Amino acid sequence: MIAWGWKPERSEGIWRYGLPAIKPFAVAAPWLSLIILILMFHIISGTLTTAKGVLFDLPDAGISDGETTELVALVMPVRDETFVFFDDSRYVLSEPASYATLANRLSERVSRTDRKTLLVLCDRRVDGGELMKITALAKTSGAERVLFAEKNGGIEK
Repeated sequence: MIAWGWKPERSEGIWRYGLPAIKPFAVAAPWLSLIILILMFHIISGTLTTAKGVLFDLPDAGISDGETTELVALVMPVRDETFVFFDDSRYVLSEPASYATLANRLSERVSRTDRKTLLVLCDRRVDGGELMKITALAKTSGAERVLFAEKNGGIEK
C-alpha cells in the first residue's frame, strides 16, 4: 500500500510531555484511586454492621400486628427534651434521676402483669435514638415485647 500523505502522523497527545518513567504511574492512578475507594467502603461498612444497639426481631405475620396490653407509654418531644408519660406521671429522658424513676416504675409494673408487652404511642418527631433508649429501658425492666403503635384514622397528612 502506498502512503499518499493525506493523513497526518499520529500525535502522542499529552503523553509527549513529562518524563517517560512517570507515564506508567499516571496510567495506574485512576485504578489506585478506585482500589482505595473500595477499601474505604469496606472499612466503613464493617464499622456500621458491628455497632451496638437494640435488636428488633420482627415477626413474619403481617405489617399490622397487634396485642392487648396493660402497659402504655406516650412519648412526645417538647422543645429539646423528650417526655414520656407513663402511669399518670411525666418523665424526662435526658434527666438521669427521671430516667431511673421511670425504670423503677416500669419494672415494678411489668412484674405485676401477666402480659409483658409495652405499648408505646410516640409522635413522629421523636428522635430514633430516643426510641432506642426507651426500648433498651423496657428490655432492662423486664418487658418481653415493645409495640410501637400506628395512628389509626384521624387527620390525613
